[in-house]
Amino acid sequence: MAGKFPISVDMREQRSGVTQILERSQVVSVEYVELAVGDFVLSHDVVVERKEATDMINSILDRRLFGQVAQMKANYTRPIILIEGDIFNTRSAINPDALRGALSWLTVIEGVGLLHSRSAAETASFIEVATRHAQEGLGYDNPLRGSKPKDLAVLAHFAVEGLPGCGPGTAKKLLGHFGSAERVFAASVDELCAVKGIGRKTADQIRELLSFTVARS
Repeated sequence: MAGKFPISVDMREQRSGVTQILERSQVVSVEYVELAVGDFVLSHDVVVERKEATDMINSILDRRLFGQVAQMKANYTRPIILIEGDIFNTRSAINPDALRGALSWLTVIEGVGLLHSRSAAETASFIEVATRHAQEGLGYDNPLRGSKPKDLAVLAHFAVEGLPGCGPGTAKKLLGHFGSAERVFAASVDELCAVKGIGRKTADQIRELLSFTVARS
């Protein structure tokens, strides 16, 4: 890596144990600024709000969290809340079901990323990794699917599962009907539609993919 990844950190985090670690980081370089939203800006679209477990619970109880989430989403497309400490093991009197509901609301309804750490050191490590991903990606090509299995029967299922609309169950039905992956790939739209669970739309998509001609380089 030619240089460190720059991040913006809110002035209020300056005395935290996290930033003291990040200041010595070989991965990120810290610039302290007054942030209107969040505690760490990792890229133009990624912001992290760090909350200790007790503060997270208090922000749920006094409803500050909802306004903070709205502001984060209004300014960044990939907001993250990082909870430091065990949120289910505090002295707070919050109902556990209400707590689980709030966490579910964050991720499922609002689409906010949730990270958990056990210490300031672990939080700093998360910030380093997340910054690298935000600014550089994985740093290597990631295959769309996992490595191919060795067994031919399993490999046939694996190949058919790659077709549009074909999960494990559909692949099993197709192979059971046609007998081989080769026959599945050669089947017409009408023949595909004869398989239970394969509709016209899926059959058309399968044939469209299999008949697509890739331009020669």
